[in-house]
Amino acid sequence: MILASTAGSPTAIIATLAAGAVRAARDGYPVFSISSDVQGSTGIAAFQKAIAGRHIEVGIAEANMISTGAGFSKVGFVPIVDTFGQFGVTKGNLPLTMAALSQSPVIAMFSHVGFQDAADGASHQATTYYAAVSAIPHTVVITPSCAGEAEFLMYEAIKRFAEDRMAGGDGESYIFFVGRENYPIHWLENPDYVWGKAQIIREGSDVAIVACGVLFSRALEAAEQLAAKGVNATVINNPFTNRVDVETIGDAVKKCNGRLITIEDHQIICGMGAQVSHALSQAGIAHRAKSLGIGGEFGQSAYLAAELYDRHGLSAGKLVEAAESLMK
Repeated sequence: MILASTAGSPTAIIATLAAGAVRAARDGYPVFSISSDVQGSTGIAAFQKAIAGRHIEVGIAEANMISTGAGFSKVGFVPIVDTFGQFGVTKGNLPLTMAALSQSPVIAMFSHVGFQDAADGASHQATTYYAAVSAIPHTVVITPSCAGEAEFLMYEAIKRFAEDRMAGGDGESYIFFVGRENYPIHWLENPDYVWGKAQIIREGSDVAIVACGVLFSRALEAAEQLAAKGVNATVINNPFTNRVDVETIGDAVKKCNGRLITIEDHQIICGMGAQVSHALSQAGIAHRAKSLGIGGEFGQSAYLAAELYDRHGLSAGKLVEAAESLMK
């Protein structure tokens, strides 16, 4: 296993989402960027610079941005809208719903999610983003955990979007949630990313840890600490939040005698862990779950997101404690 420290220097994940869009546009897909003032912060500015004539700026008007994107979708483009996660899911919820209802899907890049926007405080910290959009029909929610995965999934989303529309289908919206800090390039050497599938990074037989996004590294840290105590953990990267890969995750949970732990930069209520556990229950897979997330509180201001993760118990140490409690 090649961990982040040796799999390449950390890079901004927002830059690789933009790189996936640039590659898709150069391959002939009709990608068009619609922004609402923060394209430099979300990273899509790199696409706007690389692909001339394929972007517009609507100003600080997130709902209008998404509605404009839906209009571009109607006339044959693959629209990418971008803003901070908090404003994308609050101001954007109605137009996202109407875009899906009106067969005019969009691709969204929503950045600075969870505690990643530490310095701006609670008003800017999106901690209910999965709950806000996961139930919108024809909408796929994606949370990459490394830069290489982000570029692959963005390119694939654009390809699927375009091919669905060319075949006469309604298509689906794709919402990418990412942080602002640097992520590793890959978790494994020569990784094999597969659309719609969870990715097993480490295999064990005692407990399954499912994570995504920026906190995935803490799941791997916990697995190392558990191994030192004689507990072997399976660690699963789960980027498809509302399209749970029951086959991969369910098989791993069965091999771990039903022991499951999840961790996420989101409220525990209606979060990734809740969706995984529900999907397993619907499939008849018996399990006992411990979910680590934000416990019904707003965030606080901090210099670094790591300070808030530690404050709210989103740490490798707390994962170890959860695993040990399940082993009893």
